[in-house]
Amino acid sequence: MASATQMIRQGRGRRAYERARTVLRNRYQRNDWPCPTCGRPFDWEHPQSSRGFTADHPLALNAGGTLLGQELVAACRGCNSRKGDTVTPVLAPATLPPSQGS
Repeated sequence: MASATQMIRQGRGRRAYERARTVLRNRYQRNDWPCPTCGRPFDWEHPQSSRGFTADHPLALNAGGTLLGQELVAACRGCNSRKGDTVTPVLAPATLPPSQGS
């Protein structure tokens, strides 16, 4: 069994994942960006709704992905649920929100 430090270095630490998810959520909320999958706005007032923000793993954890060994992708709860264990397609640069210094 790997120690907590080894897990974080390998991108599997829960705290590191939470930190990355929070940064991604704050960036989307601050810039009022919609879900990149469906284009509908996130419901910031009701995070447990189908429009609530989630951080999606492009490669599902049960398919060999890690908590942080890959970039997290924003998705609303509904899109993330529909995606399930499939691999997130790479979005074309035109569909990605502008970085705006973030």
